[in-house]
Amino acid sequence: MGIILDSGFLYSLKVKQDQKHFSSLKIFKETDWKSYGSIITTDLVVNEVYTLANVRTKCNPDSFEKIDQLIWGPENFFAIYWLNVDDYREIVTILKKYSNSDKLLSFVDASLILVSHKFDFFNIVSFDSHFDGILTRITA
Repeated sequence: MGIILDSGFLYSLKVKQDQKHFSSLKIFKETDWKSYGSIITTDLVVNEVYTLANVRTKCNPDSFEKIDQLIWGPENFFAIYWLNVDDYREIVTILKKYSNSDKLLSFVDASLILVSHKFDFFNIVSFDSHFDGILTRITA
């Protein structure tokens, strides 16, 4: 049992200007995190969170500081799964299995599905509906 965190949630949790900020805060405050056991994301999500911060805030140093505190600092509440070469191959298999003309996954999203398979996690905090039918989304 565990829970997976997507980049949109992590980004909007710390960046007040994001349109999903209040939804992220609500999820963060109302979720009984301990009941899920492990909380995890992937290194690709970390990459994506920093990319979102860079692009959406136009390289605002305050945003980077807030993200740093969440990912590497005292506000961290999750583990990071570091992908290996075999994981990358499996992610391609996942993309082929779950993507179609109606549901397009990114490589990063497929990495989260990989983690769900590896650790038997069935829950995800994400604002992306393309996880529906694959994982159970926790929403505000």
